[in-house]
Amino acid sequence: MAKGAYGAYRKAMGDVYGGWWLTWPLTQRVRVTDVRALHDDGSVSAGTLADRGIKAEPGPAGAHADLAYDAAGTVAVRFKAAGAAAQGFTSVPAAEAGARVEFHAGRSALVVYTGLEQEGLDDVSGLARELVRRFWLGTWDADLFTVTDVISARSGTVLTAEEAGATAELRVQGSAGPGPLQLADLAAGVTFGASSRVGLNWTGKDVTPCYRGVRIRRTWLRRVTEEYGTPQPGRGLATGPVPPVLLDEAGDETWSVVERVGPDERP
Repeated sequence: MAKGAYGAYRKAMGDVYGGWWLTWPLTQRVRVTDVRALHDDGSVSAGTLADRGIKAEPGPAGAHADLAYDAAGTVAVRFKAAGAAAQGFTSVPAAEAGARVEFHAGRSALVVYTGLEQEGLDDVSGLARELVRRFWLGTWDADLFTVTDVISARSGTVLTAEEAGATAELRVQGSAGPGPLQLADLAAGVTFGASSRVGLNWTGKDVTPCYRGVRIRRTWLRRVTEEYGTPQPGRGLATGPVPPVLLDEAGDETWSVVERVGPDERP
């Protein structure tokens, strides 16, 4: 089980994006058509489809949205307007707007993202056909998976608590609009002030909080290798052209040939 800051963040995001891989560290960029390999509790980069001469294009991104998650109500946020003094603030000057975050439970997190949008691969069936072709020729490692969906964010802020009673103060800079501060204002233009027992305080722009992908389905692999042999040069699957029936299956019954791979689906 994940521990520390990542464990708190994973627990919080799992409530919202269960079945998705979480990008960690948060500064890591992941894009649709990336190729990745499973590693420990996550995955690591293994290049891109383009590196392997495979053409694939993402479709149009979805509508923008915001996310504010406070670990099932275990986090309290108190705002301070610019030019006003507020009790309890020790590191936010009276002239500046700010927020004080208090955690009432350990391993909890405050996660705020703005400008969220989802982007996905435009043609998964075409990808499935190409993976079948490459697997037949022995040039595709069936343990790899391809990123087919990515959720990106224009900006975000993440705080985690090591234990109950953790606190943090944030200065909110010019990004805040007119009117009272909102949680979404904490996603950008903040700097961190005094904190106590906080495991992680992070803010950034143009990030990809989570992603998911597909790989060749394990049951399909077993059936094909039992029928045709293993994909080794000079024998087995690579002895001739890929049977049209397998390509047709990949195109017409795509999800019988490929499967989602995520933290909940991995073996």
